[in-house]
Amino acid sequence: MMKSLCLFQVRFEVVTSEASYCRSLDIVVENFVMSKQLNVILSSQDKNWLFSRLNDVRAVSHSFLSQLEEAVEENIMHFTVCDIIIKLCPRFRNVYVPYLTNQSYQDKTYQRLMDESQEFRRVVEKLERNPVCQRLPLRSFLILPFQRITRLKLLVQNIVKRTAPKTKDEAQAIKAMKLLEKMIQDSNESISQMKNIESLVTLNAKVDFECRTLPLISQSRRLVREGSVTELIDFSLKDREEERNVYLHLFNDYLLVSLRKEGGRFTVIDHAPVSELRVENCRFKLHSLQKNLFRLHMPQKALLLRTDTQGNKLRWISALSRPYPEIDFGAVQDVSQMQCIRAYVAQQPDELSLEKADVLLVHQQSSDGWVEGTRLSDRQCGWAPESHLETIVSDKARKRNLLDTMKIATAAM
Repeated sequence: MMKSLCLFQVRFEVVTSEASYCRSLDIVVENFVMSKQLNVILSSQDKNWLFSRLNDVRAVSHSFLSQLEEAVEENIMHFTVCDIIIKLCPRFRNVYVPYLTNQSYQDKTYQRLMDESQEFRRVVEKLERNPVCQRLPLRSFLILPFQRITRLKLLVQNIVKRTAPKTKDEAQAIKAMKLLEKMIQDSNESISQMKNIESLVTLNAKVDFECRTLPLISQSRRLVREGSVTELIDFSLKDREEERNVYLHLFNDYLLVSLRKEGGRFTVIDHAPVSELRVENCRFKLHSLQKNLFRLHMPQKALLLRTDTQGNKLRWISALSRPYPEIDFGAVQDVSQMQCIRAYVAQQPDELSLEKADVLLVHQQSSDGWVEGTRLSDRQCGWAPESHLETIVSDKARKRNLLDTMKIATAAM
């Protein structure tokens, strides 16, 4: 009885949250997209980049809401939502994938217009003061489709968890979940590929090779981590050690070791395939050195490196040790779990973006407030700040989280 009630509540939340989402889409379209003042200011290209296919997103969302409301009216206690999601997924895909993929152009266009056009800024701020906006800025409305499609996937995952196994309803919920996950995955890959190509083109214009030249621009290459570390060049047990700052660009296939120059340029002094790297944690203090040492073994030499914090040391070791091993969720009952208490947006490629209530299976923590873990909802691994997390102390809650994850993981196969 309790499980049936929970299932009803999750399904009903799909309906109520879609209604709220549609009201917000109405506001952004009617108050901003259809604004005569903005349409005078914006070129057709800027308008397309800024608003993308919001009208189409709104149309498919209203269609979804209308069908959900019909299902509720037909049978309020036993209505379903996943069959409707399956039916509408081709339309979702046609509007959401282009909208999500346009994100980087949308952000850049908005920022450029705010910085360069006083008239645009004046009109937007005036429109934001409209009471219908409830003091929310334009940017809050523009990111709604990103938030909604992720939220919808999580709601469907909850439906899968609460649906009786080996039933028609479970089969529908699993199919809907897979379709939404595939749509989000394809969007993320498209976004990532666009950003990676842009960053590789930018980096390519800033590097000179002191060693053998490596062609940088590749469709399959993506950045894993970058940053400055200290190389200890001539370490010995003397009072002083020779050292220099080096900059590492770690991609999924290659590592570049560079010296940073004026004007944001880099001189690459060495590079190697990731498959030929080996990293070693130095757990001891060496003479007068600070802690946070690790040794990076390259094909022709080994580098003794130091970071400014323990967190950066652990993150470099983790990034250089990829790929992550598969997790047997049936064998990690005693492993710590943490729950997100405040949303976090990833700032680096090795970080996870978290929504409130996301749960992490913790792999390690640094003394300066960073946590590496696997997000149970999609089994993605990365780092997040401890300040946005709290430890789950209940054994029962941890066990339930793992059981739900195993059910989702099994269903997704």
